[in-house]
Amino acid sequence: MINIALVDDHLLFREGIKAIFQDESDKEIILEASDGQEFLDALHNAVVKPEVVLLDIRMPVLDGYETAKIILEKYPDMKIVILTMHQEERHIIKMIELGVNGYLMKNASSDEVIECIESVLEYDYYFNNKITNIMRKVMMYKGKGTPTTVIHDLSERELEVLELICKEYTAKEIGEQLFISFRTVEGHRKNLLSKLNVRNTAGLVVFALKNEIVKI
Repeated sequence: MINIALVDDHLLFREGIKAIFQDESDKEIILEASDGQEFLDALHNAVVKPEVVLLDIRMPVLDGYETAKIILEKYPDMKIVILTMHQEERHIIKMIELGVNGYLMKNASSDEVIECIESVLEYDYYFNNKITNIMRKVMMYKGKGTPTTVIHDLSERELEVLELICKEYTAKEIGEQLFISFRTVEGHRKNLLSKLNVRNTAGLVVFALKNEIVKI
C-alpha cells in the first residue's frame, strides 16, 4: 500500500483528489490537512508516515515552500509532489531548486496524478514535458552553468549513470544496461549526489538540464 498525504486549503479540491484514489487498491490517502503547520503537527503524531505528500504552494499559516523545506530536513525519504494552480516560472524553478520530487498543475488528469506518484516512488522524480521545457528555458536564460571543473570531476561511468537516471531507468535497469551490480549503481548515484551537492535524483536531473549533459 502506498500511503499518501494531501495538503491543500480548499476542502472541495481535497475531496476531488480523494475521489481519484477510490478505485486505486494499492494507494490510500492516510493524512490530509488545510495548511502546512496542520500537516506537520499531524505528521509528528502519526504512527504511519506517508511516502508521498501532495502539497499546494499558497496556503495560510505555513505555505508550501516553507513546509517543503521542513519536510526535506526532517523527513528526507518522503517524496514531495507540488500540486498547484501556480504555473509561473518563478514558482516552478524555486520549488524544483529546493528539492521537490515532482510538480503538477491542478488541471492535470487523474491518470497523470497516479503516474506522477508511481514515478516519484520508482525513479525519485516526475516532471512532464511542460515543466521540463520551463526548467530548460529558465536555466539557459540564467546562464549559470556549473563550473567546468565540477563536470570534469565526474567519471565517464558516473556520466553514463546520470544519463540513464535522466531517461528514467531504475537502478536495476541501469545495472543491466552497464553490466554492473545494483550496489555499484547506488554507489555511483550517491557519489553524484555528493559531488554535485544536490538532495535527490530530481536535483541530478536539474543539473543535467542546466549543463546540457543529456537530452531529455
